[in-house]
Amino acid sequence: MLWMPSLQCMLYLASPLLRSLQELEERSMHLSDIAPHDATRDLILLNQQRLAEMELSSQLERKKEQLRLLSQHLEEERRKTEALLYAMLPKHVANQLKEGKRVEAGEFKECTILFSDVVTFTNICSECEPIQIVNMLNSMYLKFDRLTTVHNVYKVETIGDAYMVVGGVPIPASTHAEQVANFALGMVIAAKCVTNPITGQPIQIRVGLHSGPVLAGVVGEKMPRYCLFGDTVNTASRMESHGLPDKIHLSPTVYHVLSYKGFEMLERGEIEIKGKGRMRTYFLERNLTATESQIMGRRRSHRVTETNPALQRQWIDDCQTAVPMQYGESPDETQTPQNREAAPREKSLSGKTRDSESYGSLHSEGLSEDQSPAQAAEDKMTQSPSARVEPTEPARSATHRNKGPRTAFCTLL
Repeated sequence: MLWMPSLQCMLYLASPLLRSLQELEERSMHLSDIAPHDATRDLILLNQQRLAEMELSSQLERKKEQLRLLSQHLEEERRKTEALLYAMLPKHVANQLKEGKRVEAGEFKECTILFSDVVTFTNICSECEPIQIVNMLNSMYLKFDRLTTVHNVYKVETIGDAYMVVGGVPIPASTHAEQVANFALGMVIAAKCVTNPITGQPIQIRVGLHSGPVLAGVVGEKMPRYCLFGDTVNTASRMESHGLPDKIHLSPTVYHVLSYKGFEMLERGEIEIKGKGRMRTYFLERNLTATESQIMGRRRSHRVTETNPALQRQWIDDCQTAVPMQYGESPDETQTPQNREAAPREKSLSGKTRDSESYGSLHSEGLSEDQSPAQAAEDKMTQSPSARVEPTEPARSATHRNKGPRTAFCTLL
């Protein structure tokens, strides 16, 4: 403020009250209208810079949130893709293929293979619409797939009405025969819930089991499959094709492994097997130590009445939830055919090395060097005139007494 006597007036020197470029435009002013030494110019520029930084920060936060949502969706899709891949191939095989590695074939000394098919499936196909066949097979396979989770067996493939699973591959397990046997019992029970579209009655299936060594590996690059090779696969297929409706047909090797394991088995006798000659085979009747609910993987063994809808819905949910069946030994999921070779080996009394984790070697101590488990079972059954095969307590006690000193002697060695 300055008094000018010549003009008889007061001269005021001031700056406009402006804080942003928008206010500057509203007053029809330009930045050049403000004196260079005026602090208002710097105030407007600093304020504009602060607003620009706030806008950039807000945009960055929005982009970060969008990126987080995209990452979350990508992770969900990745889990779905991996779940689909693991459903088609074993986990360790799928991981090697994802890393671009070559999957080496692995040899499994002991496993149990199961084949099943639908009785009169050809007649059903000739008299039904294709959609009826698809619905019937889908209903049956969904029940079978659920049982693979209950008994921890690997589903190899399905071809038409044929269903193939294996126990002890790709994860070695000493209880492979018990797992597949219980799975077979569950298959027979589950098949009774699937309706034949022609007769309206439950379908009938044939099931065949055989134990032995196999070679497993991935075949092909497009639509790769984890396949099993060996005579064990052929013999298991023969057990199924020579079986009877709603019966579980066992080879002598499977019978030898399941002996004294709580299974009731019925001797069928000697029959002619295509490509194998005459074989003494057996039927698996039931598991004496497990209930139907345990075999089917249900939480409850009784039905609730329909008068209580809440309890009825709870019972249905319990039936749909697969409860894994507990076995004597939990297999090591990290053990693959490649690192299984590095497992400690023991020597038998004959001086031969054996896998400490091999189921067959642990149960073949009483065999001669040139005698297979199937031959031992064959010789054992030729000495027994009884058709019903049920182990007795004296035989079990004698077996344990005979194995005791031998086990102690092996431990000492």
